[in-house]
Amino acid sequence: MQAANQLSSIAGLLACPWCSGALSVGSTDVTCQVCARVYPIQQGIALLARIGTPEAPQVQGPAPTSLSYQQQYQDVAEATKYNEGYKKLSKIINTTREHSVLNRLLKTQPRSATLLDLPAGGGRLSPALEQHTDLLIESDAALGQLLYGAADPALKKTAVRLTASAFHIPLKSGAVDATVCCRLSHHLPTTAERERLVAELLRVSKRFVIMTFFDHDSHKNRRRLALRKPSKLTMTISQVAELAHRGGAELVAYPALFPFVSGHRYAVMVKRKTG
Repeated sequence: MQAANQLSSIAGLLACPWCSGALSVGSTDVTCQVCARVYPIQQGIALLARIGTPEAPQVQGPAPTSLSYQQQYQDVAEATKYNEGYKKLSKIINTTREHSVLNRLLKTQPRSATLLDLPAGGGRLSPALEQHTDLLIESDAALGQLLYGAADPALKKTAVRLTASAFHIPLKSGAVDATVCCRLSHHLPTTAERERLVAELLRVSKRFVIMTFFDHDSHKNRRRLALRKPSKLTMTISQVAELAHRGGAELVAYPALFPFVSGHRYAVMVKRKTG
């Protein structure tokens, strides 16, 4: 299947990241049928990322945001350099563990017809995710990361790829069965950004979300605080549970990546049944 046809196969799931209007997929671009914005398609990847941060109350002085983080790895050469770093032994051990945890958690949920990976990065987790879905949608703010992932020969299935901001996901509400969001929340410096992230992930997901976060009460973070080092950009388990509840879901599991030596946890948020 050609890249343009792959994108056309999910046209009914797409929504304009600016006005939420329906999108029409053409051979070279995607057009909003409501606000008429046009989004180009580059090498089969629709450029739908609305770069920016959610609105937050004004504070004295410049407020921290994730804007510079969102703008990284747009060039494939830059993305290649980043992904090559994951071929070190310590990184391979981490990736192997992440695959194992994700496989275990995804097996606790019914198989997904559609699964969104955001941010997909260079597709490091894709081999674990594609086993649990009929269609994998890889999305990232960085075009270079998606181009790197598209060239990976390890994938057994063809994924649909599009750029997107996690604050403005270009999908209709409940468009996908599930979303996996790994290693993003701990890069977001404000409460408003972390809250918006969880809300958007749950909005587009019909059944469940798996999201990593850096646990404020983890042994690793407590040790940092005891040594008077700055805390990581963290969330507590109770904060994640509250955000899940606001988004119509329940936090049903939150295993650690590595007990004691890692502060990362996997939040499994299952949407509540309605009606």
